[in-house]
Amino acid sequence: MKMIKKHALKISLSAMVVVFSSSAVAGLGHSQTEPVEYLIDFKISGQITGTTPQGLPVYTINGPGFAPLWIAGSGEITDYTPAWRKTADLSNGQITFSGTPADPVVRFTCLTGSCNINLKDGAVLTSDAGVPLEGRAINMWGPVIMSPDFDPNVDSMGAGIIPIRIMGCGGLKEIAGKGKVAGMVGSICFNGALNFNQSDPTQLTGSSKCTITLHTPADPSSIP
Repeated sequence: MKMIKKHALKISLSAMVVVFSSSAVAGLGHSQTEPVEYLIDFKISGQITGTTPQGLPVYTINGPGFAPLWIAGSGEITDYTPAWRKTADLSNGQITFSGTPADPVVRFTCLTGSCNINLKDGAVLTSDAGVPLEGRAINMWGPVIMSPDFDPNVDSMGAGIIPIRIMGCGGLKEIAGKGKVAGMVGSICFNGALNFNQSDPTQLTGSSKCTITLHTPADPSSIP
């Protein structure tokens, strides 16, 4: 009988430890001080939908954003993004490129007020809070040949997809007044790849793990 009681006590203590540990981890997950930071893996696709007054093509891009499933002790981020980890949507992102596709570095920018990121708690982040969202596609580094999207042949067996590394940053502000970051202002930085389609240059796809960092402005009226 004593053995049964001792075993039951061990089970109860173990359960308490699990509950306490889970609560502690959950608490830590919500303990950020400002600035608040997010890491979101966006999968985007789009096409040419118009031109700027200067005659530059405008690509409109959309796509879901996922919270990475885990980060290794080395800091490496997993590519695995199950559907249940979806946390955001990029909508109506309108970007233009300058220069020529053959330039060593091709610059691009997101038109002000067009790149909206809708978070699942109702917050809406939009560009660019006075700091243009700008990026660069680095042709001189060559294509990302180990990308699963790399498909250079333009024929019946290939689509001519060339993934090129991109990098950039810009401003964001929350405009819906909802969620944890309601009314905040900050930045987004991206590192990823855009897949340029050689067989159909009007199409554009890609992915990027983006960091978003936000804080409460001292004077909201000063934010453009």
